[in-house]
Amino acid sequence: MLDFVISKLLFTLRLNADFPDPYALFGIREEFMQAFRTTVCRNDGHCEMCGANKDCPYYITFSQALADDKDAVKRHQKPPLPFVFDLPLLPSPPNKGCEIEIGLALAGTSINYVAQYVAAVRTLFSMRSVGRKVSGKIIRVESQGCSDARNCIMKDDGNVSLDNVATISGRDLLEMNTLEPGRIKLTLLTPMRIIREGVPIREFSCSNFLRSLLRRISSLTYYYYSCGHDFDYKRLAAASSIIEVAENNFHWIDQQKSNCTERLSGIVGSGYLEGRLEAEFQIFLLLGEYFHVGKGAAFGLGRYRIEKGPGTQSG
Repeated sequence: MLDFVISKLLFTLRLNADFPDPYALFGIREEFMQAFRTTVCRNDGHCEMCGANKDCPYYITFSQALADDKDAVKRHQKPPLPFVFDLPLLPSPPNKGCEIEIGLALAGTSINYVAQYVAAVRTLFSMRSVGRKVSGKIIRVESQGCSDARNCIMKDDGNVSLDNVATISGRDLLEMNTLEPGRIKLTLLTPMRIIREGVPIREFSCSNFLRSLLRRISSLTYYYYSCGHDFDYKRLAAASSIIEVAENNFHWIDQQKSNCTERLSGIVGSGYLEGRLEAEFQIFLLLGEYFHVGKGAAFGLGRYRIEKGPGTQSG
């Protein structure tokens, strides 16, 4: 986990019209896939008939091909997508001309395709994008390193400076952040949906949260860093069952998105994880701030923040 490397991009989007739905950005999944395909695909999305698919960023990103190792498939199942969006709510209209910031974390091999991701996000929000739930112009792209340091990698001219792309490792996160060993404040910033037997869990549980986080980060590590299981999942899963939640202000929300049949639902709020928090949990919690937890994590859901100790530098 210490060699888990992240690239975090920050896009500044200037809205070119008034958009009434504050949750509109949370519906970009299909549009982003199409924008990515439009940007890099050589065969109109027909990956199965394309001889170049093994080297294609679109295929590598969205095929989510299963491992050949049957034990790994049983343990990790379908690989998660190698990126995660941090999506804000849109300001209340009139919001034409407003500038909003969108985050995008890239894991492992996806860092090799920073230029393609930038181009896909620009296409996504251009007027040519199909769907047009939200449109505007990307006026700036920055790369965020440790301590919130930012390097500009693209301005209005659209040229991407790959030399300015920063990376953050799991080792960096542990060295620069201090978590209290027995009491950690957790705030769910966007709805978290953890599914059990096909049904979302509607009440927050420390064990469900931590187990889901362990599975997600370990799966990302296996599929995108070519690392095996380097931690004792059973021991940590058992340890998570005795962690309790204090000052529990978590609650379920069910928000109908305007002009859309899709609902934005899940657990939000804050509370404290209390108990014998194993030291190994820290790296998972810190990485999870970038890669979220639960269903829909890649497109903004399950985003959380943990409270750092005195002297900590934000990553």
